[in-house]
Amino acid sequence: MSRLGPVLAVAGLAFRESARNRVLHALVGATLLMAGVSVVFAWVSGDEPTRQLKVVADLSLSAIALLGTIASIFLGTNLVFQEVERRTVYTVLARPLDRGGFIVGKYLGLAGVMAVAVAAMSLGFLLVYALAGGRPSAGLLLALLLTYVELAVVIGVAVFFSVAAHPIEGAVFAFVVALAGHVTADLNRLGAELTREVGGLGAALLEGALYGAYVLLPNLENFNLRAHAAHGVPIDPGHVGLALVYAAVYVAVLLGLATLVFRRKVL
Repeated sequence: MSRLGPVLAVAGLAFRESARNRVLHALVGATLLMAGVSVVFAWVSGDEPTRQLKVVADLSLSAIALLGTIASIFLGTNLVFQEVERRTVYTVLARPLDRGGFIVGKYLGLAGVMAVAVAAMSLGFLLVYALAGGRPSAGLLLALLLTYVELAVVIGVAVFFSVAAHPIEGAVFAFVVALAGHVTADLNRLGAELTREVGGLGAALLEGALYGAYVLLPNLENFNLRAHAAHGVPIDPGHVGLALVYAAVYVAVLLGLATLVFRRKVL
């Protein structure tokens, strides 16, 4: 418990600092506004109630994922850098806390803030969805849960780049990784298709590079059940379980790499 205490203290400080950030407030407000505006788009799309509910769910869930990703990257890539710039990191590390515990605490704090933010956005969406005549289903709740899990992975990416790069560069890198994370499976298929159709050494090398990207980049499509939920497609519980395990392992690896980089960093 004595070793866990400093980690939780860092997490609490990161939580309070991130929760006060006005950018987070603006993005949460924009998501709630988008959920309300989705009703207008649904009304324009046609008179069929089922179709209108699909539009509300599609737009609202996409807004939560997109704006949540932006918030996670913006806050995450500044977490460690700000502590180093303000030199408050020296005070924190003077406690019985190693650099790995510092990284884990920062991650937990931001993950906690985003859990509250996603909960607020989800409640707003579900309220709008209910007012539009829909009834929240288990599929919608699972889609919201995995959207948060997706953001938890993105936070891990952002924390890594917070240690490894300047916030501006880190934000760009993290955003590129987040975008690429939704097409990793396509990269793997593209490499196999090139080798089959074109052949040759060049195609084989390109296939290897694309396969490497497929393995190294996070497969964020594992957590994308938003279309399934919006259109009432059944969700496999086994897929949800595997997605949770994948996220836990990937975040652990990211935090481990961030710790290695931070330990080599001259403060």
